[in-house]
Amino acid sequence: MSLIIQSHSHFLHRLDNKNQPIIFSRSYRTVKLDFAHSRRVLAPFNPFQRYLAYPFGAYNGQVMDAAKAVGMMLALTTIQGKVKLGDNPYALKRLYALRNDPMEKFAQMVGNGEQQIINKDIIVDQ
Repeated sequence: MSLIIQSHSHFLHRLDNKNQPIIFSRSYRTVKLDFAHSRRVLAPFNPFQRYLAYPFGAYNGQVMDAAKAVGMMLALTTIQGKVKLGDNPYALKRLYALRNDPMEKFAQMVGNGEQQIINKDIIVDQ
């Protein structure tokens, strides 16, 4: 089994004095430099740094543009749900599977059925 390590930013996973993700108060250039630095730091563990999980799930157009500019292929938000064909690859949703979820529930969550199965009351970075 190989370990896949991808970026969560280098130094942007912090909140400002108003309890908001600092990524929103940083310039495009700063965000882009941070993402690029994160890729370089993680490259010895995995030279194929192509994916990003936004710090606190915080993103906007500027942040998505910076991710794309440094070569990220996709980025994850903290919005719960399934990814569908045609979704923006820089604003992907995710599913939250709990360790005590039965395999049948997990199969329904990730399956292609019409019904969307999600775990309610999931607390994620806001």
